[in-house]
Amino acid sequence: MKWLLQLLLFIPIIFTSFYSNAEANSPTMENKLGEMLDNKYQLNTEAQLDNNYSPEINEFWDKHAQVYSFESTNGGTIHTIHITTGQKNAVVISQGRNESVLKYKEFAFDLSKQGYDVFLIDHRGQGFSSRLGGDAHRGHVEDFQHYVIDLKTFIDSLQLDKHYQYRFLLSHSMGGTINALYLEEQSHPFQAAAFFSPMFSINLGGLPAFIAKIISYISDLLCRWFSDLACYAPGVGPYKATSFEKNELTNSTKRYASAFHFFEVAKETQLGGATMRWVNQSLYATEKAIDSASLIKIPVIIIQSGADSIVTAEGQQAFLENSAQCAASKLVTIAGAKHELLLEQDIYRIPAITAVLDFFQQYQKGKLACIK
Repeated sequence: MKWLLQLLLFIPIIFTSFYSNAEANSPTMENKLGEMLDNKYQLNTEAQLDNNYSPEINEFWDKHAQVYSFESTNGGTIHTIHITTGQKNAVVISQGRNESVLKYKEFAFDLSKQGYDVFLIDHRGQGFSSRLGGDAHRGHVEDFQHYVIDLKTFIDSLQLDKHYQYRFLLSHSMGGTINALYLEEQSHPFQAAAFFSPMFSINLGGLPAFIAKIISYISDLLCRWFSDLACYAPGVGPYKATSFEKNELTNSTKRYASAFHFFEVAKETQLGGATMRWVNQSLYATEKAIDSASLIKIPVIIIQSGADSIVTAEGQQAFLENSAQCAASKLVTIAGAKHELLLEQDIYRIPAITAVLDFFQQYQKGKLACIK
């Protein structure tokens, strides 16, 4: 019986540290494709990066990234970053699982150059925020709604409608589920939202979601009877560095090295695998986000990774169909891109970010009216 339970629970893609045998494109081909890109916003390129972003990006971050924190109503301290350089527009970014604000250095640099002040939050249990689950490495949350409440507290504190003409909400992966629930449930100051590779349906390796819900619930319940620590999902454990060759996140060697460099520099941001509680809560949250998408009354854009092995396209399509309160809402697929669009090679990253910046500019020009 034990081996059968573990077999059913082995949903490797999302629970592991994202291992794969994929190889990056050759530098020669990458450079040729990069030269053909329409980089109309002059976004940062791989040629400008080393294995720690770049001196210019790090100098920008050190000068402008201001650290703030607040005490969550559900316990713990939540770490945030404000990058305010006097812009008239604002973007709030909600991160994915196992991410910290440091992973967004390059993207914040790009957004600032386009006229946006940037606000980032380390979600509970990861980054520099308070850890949960009994130790620092367990990717845990008691209730997915706690993420949403923390985000609301953070956004309310910013008083964006008093300081910015245009205000946008942006997310990656797990942050997409959090942002969707926030937009569905809360009054908010945002005029449009963008979702990069949103986690609206998790790749369960063929296991039906309803079975995964039952198994993860029972496993978490049994674990609580015998341990004060939240139980990891099978096959995962404390943080372990993963080589580029085994990653399923990006094809870019430089961006992978830059982002994961900070797990070694700032060891307190290291996070291990997900717990069964996180799995169970996330499965229900993604379902709720899709079912309630019609409550979102602002235009949204979904940027889908064409070669994503972490989340699936079905949930993203269902979310868009249910959120069609605005005719302007759209889904853009970046063919060949892996899950981490913001860390991808230029041939994927630049078109992805360009689509979002175009979308935001359209709103500013009055071309994204919410008409059913």
